[in-house]
Amino acid sequence: MKEWKAKWIMFETCPENVTPVFRRIFSLAKRPESASIDICGLGFYYLKINGKRVGEELLQPAFTAYDRTVLYNTCDITEFLTEGSNEIEVTLGNGWFHEPGEDCFDFEHAVWKNHLQLICQIYADGQFILWSDTKWQCREGRWTYNSVRFGENYDAGAEEKEWSQAVIAKGPGGILKEQKLPGIRIQEYRQPVSVKNGVYDFGRNLSGDVEITLDGKKGDTVEILYGERLDGQGNIDQTLIKRHCDIPRNQIDFYRKGSDEEESWHPEFSYKGFRYVQVKGEAAVRQIRARVFYTVFKTAGGLQCSDPVLQSIYDASLWSVKTNFHHIPTDCPHREKNGWTGDAHMSCEFALLNLDMEDAYLQYLDSLADCQWPSGQLPCIAPTSVYGYNYQSGPTWDGALIFIPWQLYRFTGKKEIPERYYEAMKKYMRYTQQISEDGICKSGLGDFLPDESQEVCPAGMILSCFVMRMAQIMEQISALLQKGDEKEWKALADYVKAAIMRDYYGACNRTESYLSCVLFFGLSENPEKEAKELAGIVRRKGYRAGGGIFGSVYTLEMLTRYGYQEDALKIAGQKEFPGWAFMLQNGGGTLWEHWSGNKGSLNHHMRSAVGAWMFKALTGLVPEECEPGWSRIVLRPCFSDRVKEFSAWHNTPMGRVKIIRNGGRMCVELPDGISAGVYWKGSLCEITGRQELQLW
Repeated sequence: MKEWKAKWIMFETCPENVTPVFRRIFSLAKRPESASIDICGLGFYYLKINGKRVGEELLQPAFTAYDRTVLYNTCDITEFLTEGSNEIEVTLGNGWFHEPGEDCFDFEHAVWKNHLQLICQIYADGQFILWSDTKWQCREGRWTYNSVRFGENYDAGAEEKEWSQAVIAKGPGGILKEQKLPGIRIQEYRQPVSVKNGVYDFGRNLSGDVEITLDGKKGDTVEILYGERLDGQGNIDQTLIKRHCDIPRNQIDFYRKGSDEEESWHPEFSYKGFRYVQVKGEAAVRQIRARVFYTVFKTAGGLQCSDPVLQSIYDASLWSVKTNFHHIPTDCPHREKNGWTGDAHMSCEFALLNLDMEDAYLQYLDSLADCQWPSGQLPCIAPTSVYGYNYQSGPTWDGALIFIPWQLYRFTGKKEIPERYYEAMKKYMRYTQQISEDGICKSGLGDFLPDESQEVCPAGMILSCFVMRMAQIMEQISALLQKGDEKEWKALADYVKAAIMRDYYGACNRTESYLSCVLFFGLSENPEKEAKELAGIVRRKGYRAGGGIFGSVYTLEMLTRYGYQEDALKIAGQKEFPGWAFMLQNGGGTLWEHWSGNKGSLNHHMRSAVGAWMFKALTGLVPEECEPGWSRIVLRPCFSDRVKEFSAWHNTPMGRVKIIRNGGRMCVELPDGISAGVYWKGSLCEITGRQELQLW
C-alpha cells in the first residue's frame, strides 16, 4: 500500500466550470539523483514543473467510479527539477468527476460530483520532499467552461487573478490505486484534405481534437464545431450526436484571443469524435491540424490479405476499436463516450488478437465490479453513478463480466484473472435467476440493431442462451480454480438449456437469426442439416448481412464451422445494404452503429467481431480448441478461392505465431514452446517450429 503524506486540496471559491490552478514554489539544496511524483487531479489534470509540461499523456487520470476507486499516476520528474528554486503547477479540468452539462446519462448528478481536487507528493533520493497541503496556492485559470462531452471555452486574454490559499478537501471517497493501464497519447497529426466555407474535412472519422493557429485582434473569438456529417448546405450536422443532450451545445470549443499576434491553441480537457471541423468567428485561421489520440496499446497481432474489400473491413474494425478507447472501451467517441458493456465484450476477442489490452480490460472490469449492486445487478455502462441499472442491462450486455475475463484467460493463461472476478461473477449468475422465470430470461436487449426489414430470434431466446453460455463458462472456471461450484453451474446451464428447447426450439420462424443462434449455442439436434438450411437462406437473400450485432456474426461463424466459408466471405464482402462493406463504401473508414448510416453513430466498434471471425476463418485458428496462453494451438485450414494470399500473426506469451498463405502453399511458424495440431487432408498433424504445407 502506497504511503501518502499528501492531503486532498481544493480551491474552495473557484467559480463553477472555471479551471483551478494550483502551485507551490519550493527550494532544493541540490538537484536530486532521482525523483518521482505521485499525482491525481480530478477530473483531469495537466502538470508543469518549472514551466515545462510533464509527460505526453492526455486526460489523466483514467475514469473510474470515483466513490469506489481513484487512480493516481506516478511520473519520473528527475529531469524537470533543478538546484535552487522550483515551481510546480497543476491545472484541473472537470473530466468525468464534475460534469457540468445535462444529458440522459445523469453524470451531472453523480454521487461523487464535488469541487475539483488535487493530491500529489514528490519523492526524491529516498524521501518525501513535497506534498499537497494548505501551503499550496490556487487561482482561476483561463478556461471559463470545460466538459468532456460538450467542449471548452478558453479566454487567452483573461486577467490573471491573485493567488489564494488552498484548503483541505474531503476527497472523492474511493481508494487510491496506481493506474496500470496505458495512458492516452497523440498517435498522429492529420492535415485536412479539403476546406470549403470554413468546413475542414480530415478525410477520416477519428477521435481527438484540433490544434489551431489564429491571426486577429485581441478579443477576437472563434467557435470550433466538430461532427461526422454534413447537411445539404455543407455545414456540420450534429443532429444525431446531440440527441441525448439536454443543453444546446455539443462538441464545440470557443477561443478568445489574448493578443494582436498569431496564437496557437488546442483543447486540454475534452475529446471529440469527428471527421469535419467548422470554424466561425472574427479571427483568421492560419493553420489547423487534427490531433488524433486514444489509449496507447502495443500491437499484438495483425492480418493482411489479398482481398481489398475484406482488408478494408478488417482495418476499419481495428480503427473503430482504437478510436473508441479513451481509458475505457466506449460505444462512440462523440455522442455518449460511455463504457457500454455489450459493445466491450463483442469487440474483445478481435481487440486481443491485435492489441495488448490486458491492463486496460482489467481496469474496465474493476470498474464494472465496483458498480455492481449487492443484489448482483450490473449496469449497462461502466463506470457509472446512477445510469444504466434498468434500461438495457441484462445478460447480453452484463455478460462482459464473464466473457472478458474468460477471453483474457484464454489469451494469457493467467488463472488469477478469472480468480479476481469470481465472486462478482457468482453474485451476478445468481442474480440472473431473479430476473428469469421457468428458466427463461426476458430482461434486457435481444439481437440488437438488426436491419428493421429482417426478423430476428426472440429476445427471450438469445438472453437465455447467454445465461446458459455464462453458466457453462462458470463451470469451467470453477473447476480451473477448484472452487467446488461446478455442480451448481452445470445444473443451471442444463436447466436453462431445457427451458430454451421447451419454449423456442422448433417453435420459432426458421430465420437466419434463429438458425445461427441455434447453431452457435449448441442447441441444434441436427447441426449439419440446419447449417445447410442457413446457407440456403443467405444465398436466397443475395448474401446481405442478417441479424443484429450478435446474429450477424454468429451467421459468419457457423457457416465457416460447417463448411460454407465461401458463403460467409460473400456476406462479409458484398457491397449492398445491409453489410459491412456497404458501410465502408459510404463512410469514413469506421464501422457504424446501425446497418443504415442515417440513424446513428458512424463510429461504433460493437460490430467489429467481424474482424475476429475473419482472422480465424482465413487462418483456420480455432481458439476454443487451443490451450490457454496458446501453449498449443489448433488450426483447421479452410482454403478460400476468394482469398489466396494472407499473412497473419499474433504475439502469444511464448512468442510470435505466424501463418502465411501464398497461393498453393501455407506456412506456419511457431516459437519455441508452442506446438500446433493442424487438421490436414483428413488427419490431425502435429507440428513445431516452421512447417510448410502444400495445399494441392
